[in-house]
Amino acid sequence: MTSWSRGRRRRGLSGHSFRYVPAHLLAGEPHVIVDGAARPGTVYTLSHWPGTPTPPSLNADLSAEIVRLALAAGETLPAVDVASIDHYDVDGVVALALLVIEGLDAEHGPILVEAARVGDFDVVTDRRAALIAFALNAIDDHEKARPRDTFEYGGVVAGKALDVLSALAADPQRFESLWRAECAAYDASVRALAEGAATIEEIPELDLAVVTVAPRHHGAPSWGSWPIHRAAVHSETDCLRVATLAGGRMEFRYRYESWVRLATRRPRPRVDLDQLARDLTAAEAASARWTFDGAGSITGSLHLIGDDTTTTLEPRRIVDMISGALAALDRGPPAWDPYGGGRSGDR
Repeated sequence: MTSWSRGRRRRGLSGHSFRYVPAHLLAGEPHVIVDGAARPGTVYTLSHWPGTPTPPSLNADLSAEIVRLALAAGETLPAVDVASIDHYDVDGVVALALLVIEGLDAEHGPILVEAARVGDFDVVTDRRAALIAFALNAIDDHEKARPRDTFEYGGVVAGKALDVLSALAADPQRFESLWRAECAAYDASVRALAEGAATIEEIPELDLAVVTVAPRHHGAPSWGSWPIHRAAVHSETDCLRVATLAGGRMEFRYRYESWVRLATRRPRPRVDLDQLARDLTAAEAASARWTFDGAGSITGSLHLIGDDTTTTLEPRRIVDMISGALAALDRGPPAWDPYGGGRSGDR
């Protein structure tokens, strides 16, 4: 069995070394899982995901922080030497690397936690950390062109990330070919906010930020399906509900922080916006249709169906309808509660 242990063993929390085994190769082998839910063979969990049995003494906002706390505390683990993740993202692969690469935490732990914050929450506190996160995102993007089983895919991409992570943390500038494209989109979005081509209006009582993107920014470098990079927005507002208006396009999204189990704050619970999607559809003058991904979706979104679909509704009316729905629903029970009281969703 391929173990991905080449140069990636560190003295474990219980006095032994850890090696990385991809999830699709575990075959029930006892292991520590990071940044995910327990699976067959999991004997210890280091994760901020809701419902996971991470020891309360280790709770933190990010899985990378949880691993660092465990390392610092000398937390005693069962007698296993395998660590794994069941998906690929920046926080997950950073948490894994801190556990399996000898010396990485001591040399680069704080900057890698900030890279994980960019990766999971789109919050930039340090430019070097942003470059690390953008480079790790690019490894994922490059591999998406090669379809594989989900777990196998995650294993391949994580292996590639582990190959470069120590060098990337030491000198992000060396990896410009990986981070250049996303960094250009992020920088363009930061400039748009600074110059007024995009604005953020906060409605604190609803935990809602309304982002309006002016037409003059629409031709700037974009990232994903929207003309403004989320990291530029999320770094400027603490609101965890974000409505983005860009011409005739609109999206409302719950930020990831309200899906996971945070330690530093208790976000306002998510509410179900299915009825709002129906109300918006009914208000449209043409055939535009709205849908809601579900409160349990990782970054649950209320959006138009079809990437090229535009709304006939005035932006202010959309914001008013969203605000009214949130105000009413916030008085009722949550539709998603990562701290254990809401229903499970379709992550």
